[in-house]
Amino acid sequence: MTSLSNKPLFNQFISSLVFFLLVVVILDFVCSSTASVSSVTSSFIYTNNKVKVAEEREEAKALLKWKTNLHSKSQSFLSSWAGSNPCNWVGINCDDKSGSVTHLNLSSHSLKGTLHDLSFQSFPNLLSVDLSYNSLLGTIPSNIVHLSKLSVLNLSYNQFTGIIPSEIGQLTSLHVFYLAANRMSGLIPQELGGLSSLRELNLSSNNLTGAIPASLGNLRNLTTLYLHKNQLSGSIPQELGMLSSLNDLRLSFNNLIGTIPASLRNLRNLTTLYLGKNQLSGFIPHELGMLSSLNDLRLPFNSLTGTIPASLENLRNLTILYLHANQLSGSIPQELGMLSSLNDLRLSFNNLTGTIPSSLRNLRNLTTLYLGKNQLSGFIPHELGMLSSLNDLRLPFNSLTGTIPASLENLRNLTILYLHANQLSGSIPQELGMLSSLNDLRLSFNRLTGTIPASFGNLRNLTTLYLNMNQLSGSIPQELGVLSSLNDLRLSFNSLIGTIPASLGNLRNLTTLNLVENQLSGFIPHELGMLSSLTNLELSTNNLTGTIPASLGNLSNLTILYLYENQLSSSIPQELGMLSYLNDLRLSFNRLTGTIPASFGNLRNLTTLYLNMNQLSGSIPQELGVLSSLNDLRLSFNSLIGTIPASLGNLRNLTTLNLVENQLSGFIPHELGMLSSLTNLELSTNNLTGVIPASFGNLSKLSGLYLRENKLSGSFPQEFGMNNFTQLKVFEISQNQFIGHLPDNVCHGGLLEKFIAIDNHFIGSIPKSLSNCSSLIRVRLDGNQLIGNIGESFGVYPRLLYIDLSYNKLYGQLSTNWGRCQNLTSLKISNNDISGRLPPELGKAIQLHVLNLSSNKIHGEIPKELGLPRWRYTFVLGYQIQGHYFFSRDPICYCNSRQVSSHLLRTEARIFCFSRLVMNQYARKFSSTGMTWKRSLNDKAKEAGLKVRETYLVKVNLNTGFKLIMAAMEGRGSLVEAWEALRSFYGPGERSLRRLEYKNTRSICRSINVVNAK
Repeated sequence: MTSLSNKPLFNQFISSLVFFLLVVVILDFVCSSTASVSSVTSSFIYTNNKVKVAEEREEAKALLKWKTNLHSKSQSFLSSWAGSNPCNWVGINCDDKSGSVTHLNLSSHSLKGTLHDLSFQSFPNLLSVDLSYNSLLGTIPSNIVHLSKLSVLNLSYNQFTGIIPSEIGQLTSLHVFYLAANRMSGLIPQELGGLSSLRELNLSSNNLTGAIPASLGNLRNLTTLYLHKNQLSGSIPQELGMLSSLNDLRLSFNNLIGTIPASLRNLRNLTTLYLGKNQLSGFIPHELGMLSSLNDLRLPFNSLTGTIPASLENLRNLTILYLHANQLSGSIPQELGMLSSLNDLRLSFNNLTGTIPSSLRNLRNLTTLYLGKNQLSGFIPHELGMLSSLNDLRLPFNSLTGTIPASLENLRNLTILYLHANQLSGSIPQELGMLSSLNDLRLSFNRLTGTIPASFGNLRNLTTLYLNMNQLSGSIPQELGVLSSLNDLRLSFNSLIGTIPASLGNLRNLTTLNLVENQLSGFIPHELGMLSSLTNLELSTNNLTGTIPASLGNLSNLTILYLYENQLSSSIPQELGMLSYLNDLRLSFNRLTGTIPASFGNLRNLTTLYLNMNQLSGSIPQELGVLSSLNDLRLSFNSLIGTIPASLGNLRNLTTLNLVENQLSGFIPHELGMLSSLTNLELSTNNLTGVIPASFGNLSKLSGLYLRENKLSGSFPQEFGMNNFTQLKVFEISQNQFIGHLPDNVCHGGLLEKFIAIDNHFIGSIPKSLSNCSSLIRVRLDGNQLIGNIGESFGVYPRLLYIDLSYNKLYGQLSTNWGRCQNLTSLKISNNDISGRLPPELGKAIQLHVLNLSSNKIHGEIPKELGLPRWRYTFVLGYQIQGHYFFSRDPICYCNSRQVSSHLLRTEARIFCFSRLVMNQYARKFSSTGMTWKRSLNDKAKEAGLKVRETYLVKVNLNTGFKLIMAAMEGRGSLVEAWEALRSFYGPGERSLRRLEYKNTRSICRSINVVNAK
């Protein structure tokens, strides 16, 4: 019983024992296993640490090696690069677990060197490389392909050269590739189209050539594509239309051709499209109107044609639209007025026609509107005054008419207003004076009338004011003197009167003051000498009187000073010699007296000096010879005396030297032959003596040589030879005392147009080079002793207008070539020894007006081909052959210019001419003494003290004025009235002509009466 009762206890005991033994066994197993695992783990960790350290050492070694090959200064910027653990170095980031280098960021560290010593295979875990904004150079190594995990590669703004390695196309993990602003060349690799993960590609601002690879169309994840500022050519690939993720496409500043692909319509995420500055042609695709996300569209500087698509109205997010500098035509679509987000619209430099749409009034966010350089017409819409945000409005170079809308006063944010070069009329609205933000106002080249609004004095921010080339009248408002910010004021070519306001002296920021071609009078205010910033002062062609203010010597920044064509008097202030920056000084056409200031020798930057047409006296200062920058020196039509300074030979940059019409004497300095840049040498009408310097043979660039009316003598030196004068166009040596032969190679360069050598003592034959000198326009060799066969000396001259070979010893028969000179108007070969018959071919010279063959041995009848009945005006020149007279076909006049001119008169206003049209009754009387009469007229003119002045084209009525003069000569009228009749027919040059002097006119007429009486 007892044993049975204790059995459950026993069983419980056995179960506990078994469980205990099992636990002991399990614990023993676990402990044994843990020890084993611990042993294995320790072994793994040890091995892993060894690998980690090895990798760190290899990466550090590679980086240090690269560092040592960089420029020495670059190494100093990497001073932290030391030891074997690169993870603590500047620009290096490592993976926290592996310790391997993952990021290399050294942007803007002033590094200089190459990548050739950087072992890319040493960085298997590199994810990002940014070396932008340094001075790295050389090529990009192809072993960059070892960076298989690379996601970002930024090498922008360095000096890398060579081609883009095609191996970059194997970096399939690449998301960003920037190579902008380097010097890369060659093609864009097709392999870049394999970078399926690429989101941003920037290859801009390099020298890449060739076509854009079509393979780029595979980059379906691309959001940004910058290829601008290269030399890419070919067309834009249609495949770019497959880049459905693209939102920024910039291909501008290349040489792309062809049309804009319609496939771009698929780029529904596109916000920016830049295709400007290429050679794209064809129409703007209307499909661009489907790019609903677009906010910036720039297509300028191409050759796009056709009209602006109305479909652009759908681009409701558009803020910028640039279509300028193309060849677009048609009108501006009204639909553009629907682009309510637009703030910058530029359509200038096209061929747009029609009017400016009034719908543009809806563009209330518009800040910039450029419509200039088109063919727009009609009025400026007053609705533009509703564009309250506008700050830049440019409508120049169109055909806009009507008045300037007063509604523009509402544009209170306007800073720039360009309306110049249109056909605007009416007065300038006073309301423009309310545009207080305005800093640039240009209304020039219109037909504006009335006065300059005094309200302009309110434009205190104005820096530029152009009102030139209008029909403005009245005086210059004193109020302009309060525009303290003004730096450029141009009021030229108007009809402004009154004096120059002294208040302009307050404009201390003014750099340019141009008041040219008005009717301003009075003195030049001395206050202008307070404009310390002034660089350009132009007051020419007015009626200013008085002296040149000495205060102008204070304008230390002045580079241009134009005071010509006024009535300024007295001497030139010495103080002008203090303007050390001056490079252009023009004081001509005034009444200045005294000497040329020696202080001008201080103007070392002077390139142009015009003192001609004054009353200056004294000698030419030696000091002018130190103006080494001078290239144009004109001292003509004064009363200068003495010799030509030898120091002028130092002006090696001089291209023009004009000393005509003075009283200079002595020899021509041989030093002038050192002026190797000289193209025009004008020494006519002086009292120069001696021979032509042999050194003139060095003037190989000479285009015009004017030595007429001096007392030069001797023969042409051998050195003169003319072989060097390949640029010579004008050769005038008349009325001197030259002897010997004319230069044989005078037309060596084939450019000679005028050859004038009258009234010398030349002997020998006509220069051979003239026979084929097809450039000739005017030739005068009369009054010499030339000899030779005229039939062999001349050829065909398609440009020849006038030739006079009279009073020589030429013989032979007239050549038929004269009839082939289609533009010939005057042919004069009188008083020679020409024989034979008149060639009928002369009748082919249909422009021939004057033919003088008198006093020769020509015989036979006048050929019917000359069409004698056509020559209706019968002023006889005394060309008698076998009882016949030759008559002048058209009226011609002799004038007091020491020459006979068949064109418009060339002289100052002291002119007296005859019309052959009204002198038929005097024909025979003058025929026998024609040359005597002409010489007598010239002599009397000289006695009367007349001078030939600057060239002007003076239009006269040869049917009225001269009839009155002839009537006066016969006692049937007043000479004064007759001369006044001539004056009334002067053209627009009248303002620049001197007043007529009746006593000189009467002197000339008396001389004619004397000859007439004979």
